[in-house]
Amino acid sequence: MSVAARSTGAASEEPGAARAVFARRLLVDERVAVAGYRLVQPAGPMGPAANGSFGPTAGGETRMLMPEFPDASGGLAPSRRPNFLRCHSDDLLRSDGPVAVLDATKVVLELLPAAAAPAGEPPFDLASLREARSAGFRLAFDVRWLNEDPRLVEFAAFALLPLGAVELDRATGVARALHRQGVKQVVVTGVRTGREFERLAGAGVRLFEGMWFTRPALNGTARTAAASHASLLRLMNLVRAEAELEEIEDVLRREPTLSYRLLRYINTSGFGRHLEISSFRHAVMTVGMRRLFRWTAILLASTPSDSLPPAAGALAITRGRVMELLAAEAMPPAEAELAFVAGMFSMLDVLLDVPLAEAMSLVSLPAEVSAAVLEGTGMFAPYLAMAKACESGDEGLIEILAMRHAIPRDRMVEAHVRALDWAERLD
Repeated sequence: MSVAARSTGAASEEPGAARAVFARRLLVDERVAVAGYRLVQPAGPMGPAANGSFGPTAGGETRMLMPEFPDASGGLAPSRRPNFLRCHSDDLLRSDGPVAVLDATKVVLELLPAAAAPAGEPPFDLASLREARSAGFRLAFDVRWLNEDPRLVEFAAFALLPLGAVELDRATGVARALHRQGVKQVVVTGVRTGREFERLAGAGVRLFEGMWFTRPALNGTARTAAASHASLLRLMNLVRAEAELEEIEDVLRREPTLSYRLLRYINTSGFGRHLEISSFRHAVMTVGMRRLFRWTAILLASTPSDSLPPAAGALAITRGRVMELLAAEAMPPAEAELAFVAGMFSMLDVLLDVPLAEAMSLVSLPAEVSAAVLEGTGMFAPYLAMAKACESGDEGLIEILAMRHAIPRDRMVEAHVRALDWAERLD
């Protein structure tokens, strides 16, 4: 089996089963918080697969390629947010297909027309749709299929509306019409700007795919946003400088919410193992000042503000964790932790809503971190490029970087999926 379709775990022992870790693109809700994922099939010998979930076996026959759901600790992730999986309608009920193999609580089936429908036959078999729905699966259809066959509306828990194929004014009208027809949720893909998001949200859309929120707004609130984080930035610099505990504790006494959230994150992470960390001094004695710097950075990404979409903070944490997991295979723990910081701080302009160079000047950072973030150079730069590629779900770019840096594609994508799960657990 190719690297892209590497089988893992017990699932690989199932007759006819083929398992792989699929890349994921974020879906966000009307608050711009992470609400789900769209799964991207691994590339095959002819490039990224565009037609659902097929993968060749070693013997040459064709079989379904199903996604794995690895979690932060190496097991299988419990259901928290829906994962949209593309699938041809005539594959629904195969013995190795999604209805037989996958957990309906984790997956939304994004249906494509039958790949082998006889001439003159409808591209969607309604009996198969009923059976999939009876098994608990939620079904999603592109709006063009709903327009061509109105009978599908009955089965559509979600309608997918690609913004690139429809003008914004028309897209808002289509979204309203779909809601009137009884479609529960419309998912708009290809959202590129805040203006597009606001218009669509005003039309009742509640799920969006796009990365417009990863750019700083720089809309005149920048200095206010940075000032609102002044205490946290001071705390980070004190921890980075390994200042006297009394000086750090004085900052935390003035900001009890920061102290509470910092201890909650540390205990959630398991750093205290079987011992609950009860104070900052206790944390320093248990894990050391150096390791605590990363947790003050996580506080920055997760601190609510008017200018920071929740998904941007989650993405920064995920990016840092991806880099740490990949770097840990080639670097000492101290350097892997700096890789985490580099990943998070590559989005510091978004977190603070100021230009990146200015944002980086507010925190004392090692030269290696600054080089990766500001110049794209140094030992952390390759890991930053790989983390960004995983976020994009661009299988072609993922494969190129996997070959360039001699890191298997599955290892890279699995690090991203585990990092997403890890970031979710901090919520």
